[in-house]
Amino acid sequence: MTDQATQLVDDPAAAPSLVPPPEVRAPGRCLNCDSPLVHQYCAACGQAASDPDPTLREFVRELAAEFFLWDGKLFTTLRLLVTKPGELTREYLTGHRVRHIAPLKLYLTCSVVFFLLRAIAPEPAVVVRTGSAIKTQIGGVVVQEDQEGQAARALDSLAKASASPITRMATGRLGNVLRHQKEFADAMRANTPRMMFVLVPLFAGLIALVYRSRRMHYPKHLTFALHAHAFLFLALTLTLVPRIAPTSPVGGALSAAAVAVSFGAIAVHLVLAIRRVYGGSLGGAVARSAVLAAAYFVCFTVALLTTVAIVLALEF
Repeated sequence: MTDQATQLVDDPAAAPSLVPPPEVRAPGRCLNCDSPLVHQYCAACGQAASDPDPTLREFVRELAAEFFLWDGKLFTTLRLLVTKPGELTREYLTGHRVRHIAPLKLYLTCSVVFFLLRAIAPEPAVVVRTGSAIKTQIGGVVVQEDQEGQAARALDSLAKASASPITRMATGRLGNVLRHQKEFADAMRANTPRMMFVLVPLFAGLIALVYRSRRMHYPKHLTFALHAHAFLFLALTLTLVPRIAPTSPVGGALSAAAVAVSFGAIAVHLVLAIRRVYGGSLGGAVARSAVLAAAYFVCFTVALLTTVAIVLALEF
């Protein structure tokens, strides 16, 4: 080891600073690659010409623009996504990309907002205990449930009496779910975002099959799928509105109306987006949308059952 290296090990303060002092910085050069700066962004690496020693206000503004998309792109992207179905996808596929948020970032933003609101919104169910019976009020509708523990005990008895190890395991786990319903619901809520993320490329594959005659590359279908799911999460946010007053007498009607409006908007948006991106007649877009919706429902059901099986196997 050289004397200089030994000195650096023995005296960390002698090591050169990672940030060179301002006096050694060449004016008008990129702080990242040292290329000449002509405009606000470096033409070589794309880094913005920002102050390496920002004030607190500048730091917060940069952080907000990076993580919360407060640079105007979020609102213009969402407005185009909602008001002109399919136009955002067409803009991206024709190369107009800088003016809008990238498809994956848009999907993640909308999904995070939806699942965050769902997590913090009041639960729509109110449990009322009457003697040994349990009543669950959901949006003003009362549902009479079984006697407390009766179903779990029946499953335990079935598990003990069954000769099949698979039946014993399945009934035992279902009994655990009935005894720990809150934990099971929490586990399903935690795994739902992952399940939905897996469904996005599957939906893109379904579109590729339906429009295989277009001979479009898969990434184009994936872009459409990301935008479609971003709108799906925006529309599903409407279903959270009734949670503001879960015990309201009109809660049931409000929940039904929110669900109807949400799924109606999703259906209309899908048809119009497909027609704008893939072309064809309105009738053809409706027919293909119906096929896609049916196939997607099958994939969703399989994914949901798979998620339930994984949760049961790993946590119950």
